[in-house]
Amino acid sequence: MGGGDVLFTLGVVALIVILLDGRRRIGKRAPAPRPRAAHTAETRAVTPREPSESPARTGDRAPVPLPAAPVAAITHELSARPESRIGPSLRIEGKVHSREALVIHGAVEGSVTADKHSVTVSASGRVSQCIEARVISVAGSVTGSLVAGDQALLLSSARVEGRIDAKRLKCEAGAWLKAACSVTSRQA
Repeated sequence: MGGGDVLFTLGVVALIVILLDGRRRIGKRAPAPRPRAAHTAETRAVTPREPSESPARTGDRAPVPLPAAPVAAITHELSARPESRIGPSLRIEGKVHSREALVIHGAVEGSVTADKHSVTVSASGRVSQCIEARVISVAGSVTGSLVAGDQALLLSSARVEGRIDAKRLKCEAGAWLKAACSVTSRQA
């Protein structure tokens, strides 16, 4: 083998290494598939990804800007009131006591208590005994009693059967109601 053959072989090997390294770098830049969200109204925090290589090692290639979280999403997360949620696939048998606002998307077969807070029964939610809270909003189904320290709100998709005790009662057109209502002003 002469000197020209050795240089040719080294050049071919160098070219193969450069091509394989380029494919590896392109593979690292490919975006990972994102999982689909179960509920599109939920806000997700977007965390920036670390770049795979520092700009000093990439040569003349400028770093790719990373997507930032929308300002509205960050503001919404910071200003959101704390609340507990009972998901749509959850079914609870027994008593539920909450020290914060509560949103029910699933089913509760028992009593729900949130004395100084609000309880919301979503359109997919069901409660079948008693709800006691400062403010009660119902878009789903409640069989039993509602005891609201301040206000009970029945939305158009609500189905309520039982008894309602509240200072104020609001009932939207379309709500189904078969209940004894007692609207009183409680004063200390």
